Amino acid sequence: MLYSRSSARSATLVTKKIKLHKQFFITAVVLLTGCASYQPQPLAPQKLMAAYEERSLTNPAFHRFTAAHSPNTPALWNLNTLTLAAYYYSHELDAVRAKFSSGEAAKETANQRPNPSLSLPLQYADQPIKPWTYGLSLDIPIETAGKRVYRVAQAQQLSDAARLNIGQTAWQIRSRLRSGLLDLYAASQHHSIIERQVDIQQNIVTMLEKQLSLGTASTFELSQERIILERDRSDLASHEKLMLDAKALIAQIIGIPLRALDSITIDLSEFEGRTPQIPDNAARRQTILNRTDILGALAEYEASQAALQLEVARQYPNVSLGLGYSFDQGVNKYSVTPAGITLPLFNRNEGPIAEAEAHRKEAAIRVETLQDQAINQTESALKQYRLATENLALTDTQETTRIAAFQADQHSFDLGAIDRLALSRSRRAVNVDAMTHVDAVVQVQQAISQLENAIQQPLDGIPLHAQSTEAVIRK
Repeated sequence: MLYSRSSARSATLVTKKIKLHKQFFITAVVLLTGCASYQPQPLAPQKLMAAYEERSLTNPAFHRFTAAHSPNTPALWNLNTLTLAAYYYSHELDAVRAKFSSGEAAKETANQRPNPSLSLPLQYADQPIKPWTYGLSLDIPIETAGKRVYRVAQAQQLSDAARLNIGQTAWQIRSRLRSGLLDLYAASQHHSIIERQVDIQQNIVTMLEKQLSLGTASTFELSQERIILERDRSDLASHEKLMLDAKALIAQIIGIPLRALDSITIDLSEFEGRTPQIPDNAARRQTILNRTDILGALAEYEASQAALQLEVARQYPNVSLGLGYSFDQGVNKYSVTPAGITLPLFNRNEGPIAEAEAHRKEAAIRVETLQDQAINQTESALKQYRLATENLALTDTQETTRIAAFQADQHSFDLGAIDRLALSRSRRAVNVDAMTHVDAVVQVQQAISQLENAIQQPLDGIPLHAQSTEAVIRK
């Protein structure tokens, strides 16, 4: 009889242990099945190079992107359409997009609650009767003083700053692309003028060679004109290199191989415009306040405020709630115990609070500095624009006068008052004035670029695609 009771108790104990092991196994399986797994993504330089070499402006995926932002597929590629190409291909923009994605993930991290901890205490007592003691202990951490709220607010502001940084980077890409296109415009215009100059100078040299053979010209005069011809040819070769360098810079900014530009026609006619509509003082100041770098600095300032609130809240310790169960030598025991309370005896988080206050002050100064710089850049760009337009007006007057003089020389040539050599030299002077005119136009366009960079808005009336669209944020 005693043996039967002992066997029954042993069987009951074994059954309880089996149930406990099953519960533990099920809990472990449930916890582990929700874990993310690592997915390797190795980088192969050969594949990266091949992918880069395949980039073009005729890529179907790229055309779908442009179709979403441009009503018609462009036959001529100008600043706006090439800017879209840079938004699609630029690794620099991809980098800030990745940083924004990191900020979005940081928001999720900040919003997470701390996980409870589980322990399974097991003890063995050196005694013959029921030597094992086992149980289950759960420790639940509890954040106090709104720390999670401040942490989420900080992460949200930093994510907003990262999103605004996409717009800032997009504008910088557009600005550099405009500068590269302006360099190409200047080099191509100079190249065309120098080509005409070479033809004119070659005619002058040919005529002097004939006059020298007839004894009506000097060897010195012919030598001087030949030197001018060689210098013009050298300038022509230099501007061919400048055109190539400008195209290489444009391709680099967009993120495509140089040969991808060979299949398109770049429209540079927008640089022929003279006087775009300049916003008035009130509009300029309002635009300055909406610059992406200033808005991003404001978001970082708000993040510094949330960080300070978080450090202040950390003066108050977190607590944890302990729930426990143990089976101690045949007795079921349950426990509820608060634990893990940090006592503020040696410090009250004064150091981190002081650091957070300093960071907030630093962020505030950065906002003020950016605003001051934007205002000064705007005023300087306006002065440069006024000076450049005045200089352009003077060159226009000079060019008009020179053309009128050439027309008078042409009339004199028709009447036989001057010879062909004098007429060619008059034509050369008109060509030199055309070079001065191109330089004046480029100075005006450079001043326009400075003003656009100061207010971060195009002056052509076409809004920038990149600063607010989800397509540019996530492509």
